[in-house]
Amino acid sequence: MKFNALFAAMLFALTPLPAAAQAFFGNPFSDAATYRSARGALDEARYRVRYEATITEHGGQPVVGEITFDVADDWALVREGDRTTLYDFQLNRVFTIDADSFRGQNAMGNLTFRIMERQNRAYLTQIAQSAGVQANQLPDACDAETELSVVVPGARAGATSFREQRGVFTFTCDDREMGGFTMGEGAAPPRAFWPAMYAEMGTHPALHHRVRETDHAPAQLSTSFRSGAAQPAQRAWRLIAIENVSTPYPLVENLRNVSADALNQLVPGTGQIGVDAVAGRAQGGAPTLQSWDAHLRDISRREGEAAAAMLMAPSFNMFPELQCNSGPRYAICEIAQRLRSIRDPAPMAILEVGMAEQSHNNAAAIAAMTRAQSSPLRDHPALGAAFALAALRFNDAERAQATAAHLPLDIAALQNRALLAYPYNPAYWTDVGDRYGANYEWSSAFMFYDVAYSLPMPSALSGNQSLIARRTQMERIRRDFPEAFLATTP
Repeated sequence: MKFNALFAAMLFALTPLPAAAQAFFGNPFSDAATYRSARGALDEARYRVRYEATITEHGGQPVVGEITFDVADDWALVREGDRTTLYDFQLNRVFTIDADSFRGQNAMGNLTFRIMERQNRAYLTQIAQSAGVQANQLPDACDAETELSVVVPGARAGATSFREQRGVFTFTCDDREMGGFTMGEGAAPPRAFWPAMYAEMGTHPALHHRVRETDHAPAQLSTSFRSGAAQPAQRAWRLIAIENVSTPYPLVENLRNVSADALNQLVPGTGQIGVDAVAGRAQGGAPTLQSWDAHLRDISRREGEAAAAMLMAPSFNMFPELQCNSGPRYAICEIAQRLRSIRDPAPMAILEVGMAEQSHNNAAAIAAMTRAQSSPLRDHPALGAAFALAALRFNDAERAQATAAHLPLDIAALQNRALLAYPYNPAYWTDVGDRYGANYEWSSAFMFYDVAYSLPMPSALSGNQSLIARRTQMERIRRDFPEAFLATTP
């Protein structure tokens, strides 16, 4: 299936890199013992830093609290109020820990949201200025970069500078004072402090970078930004204490992973089917190329060749090594050769809808789906999944046309049905993830991406071009936003 166009467009400007071996995606359903084993070393956190945090939202009353970091070399435990968050930079995961359970999230989710939102702010600014709004009436690049803590390579960025006097640094962006910091003292923090600080104490990346260069936790840090309100938002942190502690790795084995419950809240049923598919026990076990070929031949005998032909897209997504020009003659290759001679219009409609979707020809997609309505296979999950991708781009007139033709337009229902019917097809998981990403719900999107990359379908994970592209994009993000990640050791 097609890589999300919005995501691809945003990443186009980022530094091109080859695909890398780093694991950016992981099994979201693993138990604590498995995560601990995957880490190897479970060193204690011996460095604690406590800050008083004062947050003022656009003229409101200041909210004062305390935030505590317990930091090891490659993980950090952050406590603020009732929230306990573990940043595991080796596993690339963020865990929210409760008394008897935890929920894990891909660390790329929140960062991707901020990158995408920064691009969106630039786009909205262009629209406002074209409508005649004066630039000085709008939040500028400095404000967006500070609020979101990202500077996108290639985009128009604020010009930053620092003024220092006796260890007090004043930060300026586009000739506006927007915060600063007082240099700290004492021992240098472990390297996991800096990406944890980046996640929890949001500032302009240039300000974060300058603090990091001192190699000391700051004694004070402050920042401000506008976002359309009359008064700017302000964030300030004052160092309370740096302490020596002995905090063990907090993801202890008696904690229960509730990530499947979170997935179920997004799409009912996907939590359990996801757990079973990743474990290779859904629907009798993960298919191999040979067992899938036998399955298609069985469908062809029992239900007819048209029913087997409906599974062309899942076949090639799960088994990209399929070569129909040479080697063994697989059932799907034989069916593909005879596709145009199959009298049922539904199998051809899947191909036509897919081609129309990729060429942005919505009229052709509607026409193909309309032809398929005469088929007894018109409600097949694979056809619905193909049409859902096209329907995502329909305008009001096209939706009215599809409604008049009695075509299915509940995109979520169409995609969810395909996912539950064919849980070993990684494309159906990424399609649902893309739908959440298009609505800027990137943390939710990455839950579905994690399942896709955890399926026991080795050829799909290594050879599916869409999955390869996503891994490459994650490596680009890591290269272009290093402050969000653990610094590599010399």
